[in-house]
Amino acid sequence: MGEQSQEIRRLREDIATSKRQNGDAESNDGGPQAVTLLVGNSLLRDVRVDKTSSGNPIKIRRKSGATLADIEQMIDDAAKTETIDEIFIVGGTHETTSDVSAANIKENIAQLLRKAKTLTPTITVSSVLPSKRRANPDRRADVNMKMKEACNEVDVKFVDNDANFTFRNGAADDAAFQRDGLHLSESGVGRLLLNLSLPEQPPKQKKPQINNNIDTCQTQRTTTDCRTPEWHLTVSGQWSNVVLVCRWASVPNAVRRTTSLPPADTLTKCCVVSAGNEDIKKSITPVYRKWA
Repeated sequence: MGEQSQEIRRLREDIATSKRQNGDAESNDGGPQAVTLLVGNSLLRDVRVDKTSSGNPIKIRRKSGATLADIEQMIDDAAKTETIDEIFIVGGTHETTSDVSAANIKENIAQLLRKAKTLTPTITVSSVLPSKRRANPDRRADVNMKMKEACNEVDVKFVDNDANFTFRNGAADDAAFQRDGLHLSESGVGRLLLNLSLPEQPPKQKKPQINNNIDTCQTQRTTTDCRTPEWHLTVSGQWSNVVLVCRWASVPNAVRRTTSLPPADTLTKCCVVSAGNEDIKKSITPVYRKWA
């Protein structure tokens, strides 16, 4: 019976390999391209990598507090729409605080990996990272040991992260985590990606540059486009139901709504955000001059 099960698994792996090869061939012809799946818990929340070093697209699937069963389901869901070439699993954190025995955790991860190997033989499992808000170090060590044993039995790569995330005494390195002590900082994300042999985290997108076009500001009715350069607004026309948003020189970071034009020497800039109706708005003639 055991030999028959092994033969079935081998056949499934051969089918998965054939699917991936066909997927690669299709991608060369303009068809779907095989993807790398990065799946796990909320530790992946701030991961932004979108391609492997070989150019494969990276698809990230995550769930806050994900159990091993959740991760298995996410892999199943991904397989319905993607040809999966490689899988990276970041999980086990939930299990360090659960009542599940270490032996059962080992069986659960082994079951997950056997199923995942029907999709691709190339799988990497990350060890459970340390955290100030999670289980004690002994429980985490037990879970990691069982996860490693399961990976060895199923012939899957297991990555021990402790060298990059803890000090010699086993304490977590605060620099790798955000203030909540649970989610990864930019440094922590970089360390995890390095351990998994994935590309470096791309830089965060810069905030959009401020638009100095006051007309755009008025059209969008926001203050975000009116910050610089510093402008002072004078308005002639009907003031009924006119609402301005102004930034005040006395309190540089304050934004206040007003229905009348304040004294010029108290302002850095103003922007029309509402004029009751379009007729009233059109009757207002804004004249801008740079605030000295």
